Amino acid sequence: MAYDAATGNVVLFGGWNGTQFLGDTWTWDGTTWTRQAPLVHPSARSDGAMAYDAATGTAVLFGGTGSHGELGDTWTWDGTTWTQQFPAASPRARSSAAMA
Repeated sequence: MAYDAATGNVVLFGGWNGTQFLGDTWTWDGTTWTRQAPLVHPSARSDGAMAYDAATGTAVLFGGTGSHGELGDTWTWDGTTWTQQFPAASPRARSSAAMA
């Protein structure tokens, strides 16, 4: 979860409901949670790290744990769309990390 300063909302992705990993995107505007329905999105996961990147105006999601273990992918959220990023260098797969 991260605060998206570009939209003024908090964005939440994924989680664990006790039996399965979740792959849903939610936004909080200070009053209401709204489930988003982007056509493209990261795979279901829990324990991913997310922070807002003021330089790009996007929330950045990295890693987490999915059904096949730890993840090492990078995604950005622009307020409506998830886009997978392919940086030339990247941390190794991990979960329960922190970003700020």
